Amino acid sequence: MSDLRAPFPYFGGKRRAAPIIWAALGDPGGYVEPFAGSAAVLLGRPTFTGRRVETINDADGWLVNTWRAIRLSPAEVAHHAAGPVTEIDYHARLAWLQERRTDGLVSWLEGDPEAHDAKAAAWWLYVAACGIGDPWGAGPWRVIDGH
Repeated sequence: MSDLRAPFPYFGGKRRAAPIIWAALGDPGGYVEPFAGSAAVLLGRPTFTGRRVETINDADGWLVNTWRAIRLSPAEVAHHAAGPVTEIDYHARLAWLQERRTDGLVSWLEGDPEAHDAKAAAWWLYVAACGIGDPWGAGPWRVIDGH
């Protein structure tokens, strides 16, 4: 198995299932992960030699933004992710992200393969790491008049 690990926790992640999945798939020349999340299955792929085509995808714009920001601006992501965990910060960051989870987010990402927001990525990671369960449902997280 690969020594690569998912860089963040993900609700519904398949890290522990990856060996079973790869045992069932064998060594395909092409692999598509339609619900990438933390990419735990792809990162758990056994070592191989030769050429392979691997594609990950996810419809969550903030998740895609996070993967891009980790690749393109890792120091800035780390800067904005650092700090103590507080419930107030958790709620504020979650509300901020949910208010901006619009069709425009995906369009912005599709319009430029280097478009990313490192602060938003860090806040997304903060929420993903600090929450219990899946924080991304509709929930009561709204910002009204700055509150």
